[in-house]
Amino acid sequence: MKSAPKNRVRQAVAAGALLAVLGVTGCTANNLQATTIQYAASDGIVKDVGSIELRNILVISSEDGEPGRLLGTAINTSDSPVQLTIEAENETAEITIDAEESWVFEDEVDDDGTLAGIAEIPGSLLDLTFSSEEETATFNVPVLDGTLEEYREYVPGGYTPEPREPAATEEESEEES
Repeated sequence: MKSAPKNRVRQAVAAGALLAVLGVTGCTANNLQATTIQYAASDGIVKDVGSIELRNILVISSEDGEPGRLLGTAINTSDSPVQLTIEAENETAEITIDAEESWVFEDEVDDDGTLAGIAEIPGSLLDLTFSSEEETATFNVPVLDGTLEEYREYVPGGYTPEPREPAATEEESEEES
């Protein structure tokens, strides 16, 4: 009977160790896991309109009032063709996407996805309304310019970088003060 206190001590130590392990590992049980959050990994938006999945949708323009070029991909996940209507401030475009096919705006030569004068400056958001037979939704689509090299070829009318003043050197800054 002398071994009973030893068992209680062992049980208490084991229970304490178990609680410590659970306490340390359990702190992440209520934390949000970053891998479960869906987001647009690029510059454009990722949204769905009915059976149409919009992926990396954005507009490229040189400045406000100038034309903008729609980039991105629209994917028809249904088993029948779907007509997608895109409405900008003063222009409407309609495309038909075949069943289980995609429409890549930057690959379309006949319909280059150019929208008339965009009233938003690059760096802002433009309201575009997307309509399929099933749903209509308006999304804030980013407007970018040709600052990033991967978008330069899509700027309507071409991209001309703004001339910039060279940064003052440390010596020039000291002379001015």
